[in-house]
Amino acid sequence: MVTNKKVTIEDVAKMAGVGIATVSRAINDSGGISPKTKAHILQVIEELGFTPNTSAQSLKVRQTYQIALAVPDIRNAIIPEIAWSVEQAAKQHGYRVVQINTAGNARTELETVREVKKLHVDGLIIMPLAYPKTLVELINKSSVPVSIINYGKKLSENVKADIVSMARQEGRLVMEHLIKIGRTRIAYAGAPKDKIEERYFAYEQSLPHVDPSLVYFGEDFSFETGLRAADYFCSLKHMPDAIYAVNDMVAIGIVNRFKEFGVRVPEDVAVVGIDNNVWTMITSPQISSVSIMGDEVARLATELLLKRVREGGQGEYERVQFEPRLIVRESSVAVIRQTPRELE
Repeated sequence: MVTNKKVTIEDVAKMAGVGIATVSRAINDSGGISPKTKAHILQVIEELGFTPNTSAQSLKVRQTYQIALAVPDIRNAIIPEIAWSVEQAAKQHGYRVVQINTAGNARTELETVREVKKLHVDGLIIMPLAYPKTLVELINKSSVPVSIINYGKKLSENVKADIVSMARQEGRLVMEHLIKIGRTRIAYAGAPKDKIEERYFAYEQSLPHVDPSLVYFGEDFSFETGLRAADYFCSLKHMPDAIYAVNDMVAIGIVNRFKEFGVRVPEDVAVVGIDNNVWTMITSPQISSVSIMGDEVARLATELLLKRVREGGQGEYERVQFEPRLIVRESSVAVIRQTPRELE
């Protein structure tokens, strides 16, 4: 079959009904492919008149068909969703995923990028949390292509990586909602200020002034941080009437501790988190949250990375933004508040 258009490996994969990595294995006589599938692919190659580029073929031989995924905290319920989506997208192209838990530690994030070659992978998807100063510098020098899943950080345009992020501050949606339902003593519960700093900035920017007593910075983004935040707010002489939690795990911890103290949600205190993980729908009350489109973001980050791997790291770097969405549930529905006279 002769055509004027140059036949690509993508054309072969599409016609053969397999992934590009599988076609590459057939061309390079690699393992991990059945004789039947290999014969079918070679037949398609002959029919299309495809001629593998020798230099590209040499590159394929060195490929491992593995990518690394570096996440900040596997205890956070949104992380398994992201990891699952990355794994499924990679599997469709014949790739496996090596997962690394950085624990949001600056040193670990740097080591992951600096020593990525030792992992024997063809590319890296990283979801930074600490964002150490030299991270961008290391990414720009990385020996493999890098794709960034970015939440809560403004990144300079000179980052040599494909970036998938949110189009606007997720926290702004939280604050707009709490103000709209009439809450006036809005507190913030989160991890250290330098972690996902844009989420705290949204809190700061949404208020005429910040009452320091209504801000709780915990150690991390865990359920336990939520418990400690609730303990702190309940110790105040004047409790907040709403809490913006940095993520859903913190929000869930707060709501659970409030139950122990007899604090009603949302009647006494409204609570809203960020991530929209599955646990928000099985708690009582169900927790309002901002969806950060974890599944879609993870899949696209994987597709962009594998495309760059196939193209040998060439082409302009992609900057893709998703629009976060607020999902209002029981924890922050508007309630009719009784005045002292009505209570008598």
